[in-house]
Amino acid sequence: MLTLEAIRALAAEFGFPRVAVTDASPTEPPPTDAHPQALSLRADPRDALPEARSVLICAMPYRPYERRPGQASVDAYYIASNRAHESARGLAEAIAATGAKAVMTSALRVKPLAARAGLGRMGRNGLVAVDALGTRVSLQTIVTDLPLTGQHLPAALDPRCQACHLCESACPTRALRGDGSLDIARCVRAQPESAPLPESMRPLTGESLLGCDLCQRLCPRNRDLSEADAPADLADALRLERLLSGDYKDLIPWLGKNNARKLRLMSRAALAAANQGRSDLLPLLDALADMPAPVGEHAAWAARRLRENPPSSDAQTRL
Repeated sequence: MLTLEAIRALAAEFGFPRVAVTDASPTEPPPTDAHPQALSLRADPRDALPEARSVLICAMPYRPYERRPGQASVDAYYIASNRAHESARGLAEAIAATGAKAVMTSALRVKPLAARAGLGRMGRNGLVAVDALGTRVSLQTIVTDLPLTGQHLPAALDPRCQACHLCESACPTRALRGDGSLDIARCVRAQPESAPLPESMRPLTGESLLGCDLCQRLCPRNRDLSEADAPADLADALRLERLLSGDYKDLIPWLGKNNARKLRLMSRAALAAANQGRSDLLPLLDALADMPAPVGEHAAWAARRLRENPPSSDAQTRL
């Protein structure tokens, strides 16, 4: 039977330098006003594997990308998560090959499980920091029938966050409540993709196509992590000219099909063009203005902004 030490050695081969384990009891349900994605997650690991006795939480680290002026950006988390998802599936299959039952699942509330297992502590921004890796990790769960010995720690705020409120004060929409939860009505990332973003939020997206990275960039728990250059192929796929032309498929290998959606990327690329002051892209934006919302509305707004009120480099808080 596999031991936890053997599993950790195996996990390292799949790119997971940190692995913790907890029992298969349910976590607390999310608050009723949580993001719909959070509300859809399961609290009981036995929903994934009825014979579950243990839950492995695996952390794959990543480095944030350095921002490039005049270009769209994506949080490196999305690239790491796409890679970690497939690696966790491979690790589960390797564990199952030894005769145990093991299921990789994305349907569980992984952050409470990670904190319970002692892998890391939850911060005021709702993110788990894993020792020197900080919050720059993709967390993956594997449910198994192996009777592994793990921890079951009570929920607690990271001690490093006790006297720190930097993420709360830095959030441009004040969406962070400071207790690890957020107000989704205020959160830019939580807004529905099928509807135009409220006008007050559009300048706050900066050049970002996916997600909000501000609280992680400012978090002292990440102070030892340096930025990396985005791979050349990814940087080329993120060029606003390509995205506004509907050329998005080269992003699928990086982001996965769920995140690399044509209209979603075109819609956010229009906002990025305005926020970057890219007046050279006006012909592309004008060509999109008659498209259905949110692409058409975002493109029309971006074109108006560029013509009437070009943003200065320090006029807006950028994500």
